[in-house]
Amino acid sequence: MTSPSQTSVFHPEHHAHLIPYMAAIYASGINIDRTTAIGPFLPPLSLERLLIWWKDRIAEHQAQTRIIILLLPPSENANQKPKGEDLRGIAMVELDQSQAGDFRGVIDLLIVGQKFRRQGGGRSLIQACEYESARKGRSLLTAKTETDSASELAFKSCGYVEVGKIPNFSRTSVDAATKRGVTLFYKEILLQAQQSRTTAGA
Repeated sequence: MTSPSQTSVFHPEHHAHLIPYMAAIYASGINIDRTTAIGPFLPPLSLERLLIWWKDRIAEHQAQTRIIILLLPPSENANQKPKGEDLRGIAMVELDQSQAGDFRGVIDLLIVGQKFRRQGGGRSLIQACEYESARKGRSLLTAKTETDSASELAFKSCGYVEVGKIPNFSRTSVDAATKRGVTLFYKEILLQAQQSRTTAGA
């Protein structure tokens, strides 16, 4: 059985060597799971384009307009860099930069490697997204997942409210005519934390 996982915020000095593996686990979601709701690509995938796309996301993370969370095995040595094969999953939050929406964030990527699914990794990544978003003053998170996917179930298990479904939202790698629907969610994360503290103090 796989050892428990832990989440870690991406730090370039500690995790930059994982970028090709981040691109690979992302690509597997498209090539193997046939999922395209997680990003802008369709097979056949270009590794060069994927790496450029990831470097752009990491630049946003460094500019503090995005949060990147990694799912890794636990480590007793905080200074030890994880190996590429240690990467188990990734989640990302895009932080709204508008004046009217600076309290919002969008979880726009949630993916767990095939070998590490059904072990609570998706839930851990979502909870880490909530924690890090709240630290940055975000009180509302939204998400869009492929309908009837494992990600959809993970968001529901974390208390996200389903707003609705959009059918035929994204093309698939099956053929140009085949499309898949998405499910839309939201969660008021700071409100929930405040309610929990109120209940605990009652």
